Amino acid sequence: MTREQKHNLYHASLDIIKVPQWNFKKLNKERETRDFGEGFYTCKEVAYPLYLYCGNNAVTLNEYKFTDNGLNILHLKNDVKWLLTVAFHRSDFSKRRKYHPLRDKIREYISSFDLIIGTISNDNYFSTMDDFIRNLIPDTVAIEIAQMMSFGVQYVSKSAKADAQFVYLDSQQYDNLHLIPYRERKAQERELMDERVEERRVDLYPWNTGKLFAQIIEEVWADVESWYKQ
Repeated sequence: MTREQKHNLYHASLDIIKVPQWNFKKLNKERETRDFGEGFYTCKEVAYPLYLYCGNNAVTLNEYKFTDNGLNILHLKNDVKWLLTVAFHRSDFSKRRKYHPLRDKIREYISSFDLIIGTISNDNYFSTMDDFIRNLIPDTVAIEIAQMMSFGVQYVSKSAKADAQFVYLDSQQYDNLHLIPYRERKAQERELMDERVEERRVDLYPWNTGKLFAQIIEEVWADVESWYKQ
């Protein structure tokens, strides 16, 4: 039997959220293009949610006690499964209709879990993800760059059952003045990251033994669930 895990988790928003709703965006007809699709996104680190929302004039940081007892959980490591999951949620593949059936299968499989735990992929990484989807770099390079960025781990509720495991603790308001350092850090990291990613791609190129997106797709197409369980 898996032992239950208890966590203190944080979620940034423009509002105080005492009752999480995994399908809030769907209920409000908003498009969801984050790493693991629609869900209530949280993490253990205080800084990252503020970093993510620092473009606003004010941010509310909501804190919860969370217990994963009895939940159907998918743990995604920094590997090709994580990479493909993010690829098919971050991109709608609007110009690649042949991938739509597989996109829908992967999204359906991910949505069958109550909770997804996996590395955060923020917008600094999206250019690398786009290059992977376009078959310009292999999975090994894309994963290496993701590990280099070290964004931390996110806990994403994908069901009402998981939502019910959150116990609201507190909310803290951060005004514009408190958010300035996060904006400055974000701008600096974006500039430095572009340079570091370019250098790392050059370093990895001679030893490139990974697979391209198109090659991985061929392996996954027949049975999405079996591929994730390998």
